[in-house]
Amino acid sequence: MFKDIRIALIFSVVLLDIIGIGIIFPIIPDLLSEVGINENAKAAFWGGLLSSSYALMQFFFSPTIGSLSDIFGRRPVLLLASLLLALDYLVMGFAETIWILFIGRIIGGIAGGTIATGTAYLADISNARDKKKNFAIIGAAFGLGFILGPVVGGLMGEISVRAPFFLSALLSFLNFFLCLFLLPETLKFRSKNFALKKLNPFFNILNIFKIRALKGLFFSFFLIAFANTVYPATWSFWGREVFGWSSGMIGFTLACYGFLLFIVQAFVIRLQFFDRLSTKNLMSLSLVCGIFALFSFGFIRFELFVFAIIPIAALSEMVSPTLKAFLSNQIPEMDQGLLQGILNSIVGLTSIIGPISMSYIFSKGASQESFFYIPGAPFLFAGCLFFASLIFIRRFLP
Repeated sequence: MFKDIRIALIFSVVLLDIIGIGIIFPIIPDLLSEVGINENAKAAFWGGLLSSSYALMQFFFSPTIGSLSDIFGRRPVLLLASLLLALDYLVMGFAETIWILFIGRIIGGIAGGTIATGTAYLADISNARDKKKNFAIIGAAFGLGFILGPVVGGLMGEISVRAPFFLSALLSFLNFFLCLFLLPETLKFRSKNFALKKLNPFFNILNIFKIRALKGLFFSFFLIAFANTVYPATWSFWGREVFGWSSGMIGFTLACYGFLLFIVQAFVIRLQFFDRLSTKNLMSLSLVCGIFALFSFGFIRFELFVFAIIPIAALSEMVSPTLKAFLSNQIPEMDQGLLQGILNSIVGLTSIIGPISMSYIFSKGASQESFFYIPGAPFLFAGCLFFASLIFIRRFLP
């Protein structure tokens, strides 16, 4: 899995980042209560706004951070991002008002360039054939981080509601020292055509969508990222509505998905069968798995079937690193950071509009007043997005 120590270091950096994010999930309601928001419905609303503010900053600043990494190098950007994330967690750990929490989330969103820069770092050290496998390392870190983070956060939260934030800050400082002492610079060709307009995310996204040969693939990436918001946005509500799951059962099923995501991204995608498939066929297979899983979640009523479908859903996660690898191979080396920043910005945009859209569809489908009672409606909608993406992939991918 780690043939190059630099790949292991990037995995560690992203893993510590994701653990740091996941640690604070279980204690957000208690933290909001400490700053004066006690009612559960209001807490959910403010918690959603905090998440959206983080995603909004990611949307605005990811292309900028990507461009800066093309100019000044990956290592300085990773160092700065780690320090800013540590500051974010310290601010939230000491926050006494909701507005201070917002300041912390804004700082965190601005600093969220670690993943985009880490992916650009992997692009620098990978040949064209190995990029999809090396990019999958990021997904593996996500899967493992979202298992370990909430568990550690829940245990730390029993000691103090502030303790998980300070632990996250410590992990960010650990990231800083990993990058400082162990991570070498990889950027060989620095961008020479930097302009202030490149700091504008709308300019970057619109400009790259003008590339005739790639615009369909960028739109496919948007549809895939949009569809995948269905899991964090509605899984817990759907599980409670359809199966009457407790919070423990919801956490267990999410942990199962996270574990299988880690297995798929770290090992399955490297199997000879998948490695031999063309980019077009591998992406098509992954999307078909996703379509089957999403439509199955939309209609099933038997709890046991969920555990049979989760492995198929996890296989669909091969589509993202494969598409990123293909796009990376079409973009000059000096613009790899900008590319990953734009892709991260698209994810930030879907993280804003996705949960709102999926939650609204769920509220309509699960309402007893609806003409059709379909609590799995968000999964059906996500399945349609995957199907549309499959059409674009078959049409635009050579």
